[in-house]
Amino acid sequence: MTLGTGTVRDFRARVLLVAAGVDPNELRLDVDEDVDRGVALAMSGFDSERSEFLEGAVSITSDILRRWRTPRPELVAGLVRCLETRHPHARGDAAMVPAQLVSADSLQDITPAVPALVVAADDSYDRVAGPAALALARLGHPGALEPVHRWLAASSLIPFFQVTSLGQVLRPMAGSADELLPGIRRMLVDSADGEGLRPVLTALAAWGRTASDAVPELVSTLATRNVRWACDVLGGIGPAAAPAARTLDGFVRGTSQPPRHDGGTPLPNGIRRWHGAQNAAWAHWRITGDPKVFLAFLEDAASRGLGSADLGRLAELGPRATHCAAAVRPLLESPGPWTRVQAAHAWWAITGDTDAAVPVLLEALEPLRSGDADEPCRAAVRYIARIGAPARAAAPLLEATLSSDRCFPPDVHSAARAALAAFAGRNPAPGTAPGR
Repeated sequence: MTLGTGTVRDFRARVLLVAAGVDPNELRLDVDEDVDRGVALAMSGFDSERSEFLEGAVSITSDILRRWRTPRPELVAGLVRCLETRHPHARGDAAMVPAQLVSADSLQDITPAVPALVVAADDSYDRVAGPAALALARLGHPGALEPVHRWLAASSLIPFFQVTSLGQVLRPMAGSADELLPGIRRMLVDSADGEGLRPVLTALAAWGRTASDAVPELVSTLATRNVRWACDVLGGIGPAAAPAARTLDGFVRGTSQPPRHDGGTPLPNGIRRWHGAQNAAWAHWRITGDPKVFLAFLEDAASRGLGSADLGRLAELGPRATHCAAAVRPLLESPGPWTRVQAAHAWWAITGDTDAAVPVLLEALEPLRSGDADEPCRAAVRYIARIGAPARAAAPLLEATLSSDRCFPPDVHSAARAALAAFAGRNPAPGTAPGR
């Protein structure tokens, strides 16, 4: 791992560098001139039989491949060799690197690692099998199915990996839903009240309607401490989750409460509304198609002060949330960059006004100039793609980002391409619901 200036900070990499007579404080993997030296040091570590040197080689390799797009087949070959060693920690670290590199925009060819990943995914040690299965799942490789089936069969013992989770593995596997949902449904029953279920529910929320067969179990989950996450899944499923609508309506109105609903907002009737009622209100709208309950909730929230999560939901409603616009406008000047970006998007989605929204979003793109992309920046690129031509001032920076040898998160590349296409003519209408 590298922090700040790019000087090597990971203790495993430092062990390797010190053994090679290199001052770790002088090797800068964010500087192009030092990268070849870093590659040579990583390869020397891969030649070692010592676990700590292998782990150091993986750390340096990960740093280089996550920072730079230049293909490095020798480093990929080194990872494969590491995956085939007897050292479990080094193997687990090596499996995680391909998982981080999988994207449509990656220039690294990681297919040579697939056979070793298939073997690693069958390892009895979850710290090795988890990352390997994640890499295979992101590649769309069927080798991810067997370990996932194994973990689902252990239902009440949801595996927890040091570097990933079952939910992360499941998220890209919606195409295998027919095979996986029976095991997932058993898990929803066996582990209904366990916090370890939450990453799985987050994955199901990303599956959307594909998870509709699990509605009966998800409705039951509304009576557990995982209710907030279950609401998000049911809302993602939409109309097929109709059996949950009455319960969700009760949560929003405060006439019924989920478990552990301490605190919350006091209502005029003396009832305290559950603090996760926003999730329930949003899900009610997505299931029923009727926004009245959701709008009433957001208008009440606007009267008390909107949070960033409220802003995202308001943007989904678009012009239907006009009554909340006055509460959104001041937040374009919030001291928090995430709130500013969310407010700018909501303001545009509700009002269609780009004059106030676009400058906020353009400012949020500044990290791209230094090869970075924090969460507000990544969101701003997505929102600019939706706004289209009125935000075309972003074009030079987005073009430079796409042509850069610096690595950015995968969603930055796809959103930047979408924005440039929108500037050329495909301009979405205000109020277009953001993707989940």
